[in-house]
Amino acid sequence: MIDSGITKGLNELFHTSKRKKIPADLLFSTARDRSLNQDSDLAVEKKLLQILEQFAREGVIKLPAAKGKKWDVKTKLPHHVTLVNTAEDIRKKRNKQERDDILNSTSWEPEKMIPIIHGDCCPMTLDDCKKAQKVNSYLINRPLDQPMIPARERALRIFGDEKALDKVKDQGLFSGSISLKDLDCFYCPEPIPFYPLSPDVQNTRGKALLFVENANTYESCRRANQITQTFAAIVYGKGFKAATKPEKMDGIVEIEAQLESQGLWYFGDLDPAGLAIPRTINKFRKQAKLPLIQPAIPLYRVLMAKGYFVPYRKTSQKKFHDEEWAIQWLGKELALSYLEKVEQFRWPQEGLSQRDLEIIFMEYSGIPMPKVSRDIF
Repeated sequence: MIDSGITKGLNELFHTSKRKKIPADLLFSTARDRSLNQDSDLAVEKKLLQILEQFAREGVIKLPAAKGKKWDVKTKLPHHVTLVNTAEDIRKKRNKQERDDILNSTSWEPEKMIPIIHGDCCPMTLDDCKKAQKVNSYLINRPLDQPMIPARERALRIFGDEKALDKVKDQGLFSGSISLKDLDCFYCPEPIPFYPLSPDVQNTRGKALLFVENANTYESCRRANQITQTFAAIVYGKGFKAATKPEKMDGIVEIEAQLESQGLWYFGDLDPAGLAIPRTINKFRKQAKLPLIQPAIPLYRVLMAKGYFVPYRKTSQKKFHDEEWAIQWLGKELALSYLEKVEQFRWPQEGLSQRDLEIIFMEYSGIPMPKVSRDIF
């Protein structure tokens, strides 16, 4: 009599396995665990063989050839069985059929979607096909006076997923065949706090931006800049939050375009973590083919001269230490002074007061900063 417990256990194994070949030890352990009776191993082996032969007759598995070394002489069981279709095979066939059904049964919008469906950009996966179907529905039903809205708002309405358009903000969908504009939406970069010198672009055009790491120094720089009128804006980087992902660069570009600024300087803590932030920013700006951010050397120099160095509170503040990058970023002369003490001490940028900043801003107003000369990002 066929043991239904073993049959059910093997059926589940066969329909969930990602492997074509299933070894004998897994077959036997499944049979023993699912057997309805407290049978001996010998009895389980006999039942297992019967059930495997039944699955083979039904076309679920293939047994090894009767002759050869692929059978265990002692247990009379095969060393392995081969699934005719794995769970992944079944999933792929089902997805292909569903994809074909969508492509063939959907009434595609003529101007944008038909060229996609019948061209080189035809969706090849079920997920892309479902996405095309949703875009198609939007294009067919959109009103003529549809307003432009932020991309995530449109993505939520079309796809039920507000992030569905995040990765195609530049290249669009279906190899560029559908742009954000086609979907009546636009990309919104993550905003970065900044304080402009003036709302009038005539007063900011051509001036550099000063990117500052910490909130208190941001406030002091903001106040100093209103007096000296040196920078187009003071930009608040929020420490490492400004360098967490490439998309953060879009917010900086937005500020540059809005103010028509020219150049971007960075001032942060003089410690390994503080120097690692502009390095990461520059890596992303290089990838985006944007001008690199430059070190505010006069600010760093005075910060070090003021002598407000403190010991590290956390060892993690030292983990980004890179002597070569320190020399590249600060220049050899300043870097040597920094490297003498950086193993034990750090210089928080709060060491500069508003009055210090006013003096430095006025002294160096309009004088170009040294450039980051060597590419080691």
